Amino acid sequence: MPTNGFDIATKLTARPSESSVDYVVNNIKELLLTQKVRPGDRLPTELELSRLLSVSRGSVREAMKILAAFGIIEIRRGDGTYVSSMDGKVPFDPLLFSLILSKPNFDELKEFRFLIEKDVVGLVIKNAGDEDIQLLRQAHQEMVALKDHKAKSYEKLLEADLKFHAVLGQICKNRLLEKIYLFIMEYFKPSIAQSLRKHTNFSLESHETHRQILAAVEKRDIVAAEKAIEYSLDVWQDLIFK
Repeated sequence: MPTNGFDIATKLTARPSESSVDYVVNNIKELLLTQKVRPGDRLPTELELSRLLSVSRGSVREAMKILAAFGIIEIRRGDGTYVSSMDGKVPFDPLLFSLILSKPNFDELKEFRFLIEKDVVGLVIKNAGDEDIQLLRQAHQEMVALKDHKAKSYEKLLEADLKFHAVLGQICKNRLLEKIYLFIMEYFKPSIAQSLRKHTNFSLESHETHRQILAAVEKRDIVAAEKAIEYSLDVWQDLIFK
């Protein structure tokens, strides 16, 4: 059954010394982390939350904008506000939501992505069969084809880049890690898009970084794979900040 405002009223925490907007966001976050509300549950109205949390409606509205921007809630006009189920697009994970709200700096993000990607590729080398690796080759070839195409589309390049990583997640044969990896790549999508537009030659950098990862997977060489991932992330960083 959907959660209503009166049920949630007994679960909200006392207000600490923080901004009203952060207070609202952190209350919703806590409900998600403790699974007191779940995907598909209906949240109280803006007015109800304002009364329950003793904050202004403006603060509630700003908090809802933040949550909606992260895809955590879905605002349905004329119906209400619901915890997003994501409809299979990106797995909803409240722990990763908490990570996002911690506002990590770039060095932390780069290190985190390296650790996740290293584990994904390590499992690909361990678990993937020849047919799985062929899927990765095909994903790489799509990017190669874009490089030589007359019409340069950064949207298609981004789609091909993310597809390569999605295939990596798929063929690692660990559904939990695949879901986390898909979420991470979705989170990095804006910065990946930014880096693609700074390529010295359309798709050249992504083509080469993916080629090195693919080559390491084909050889089932974990040392080469880690070096390829490090190189890939260094290129990504250089393109973002150049």
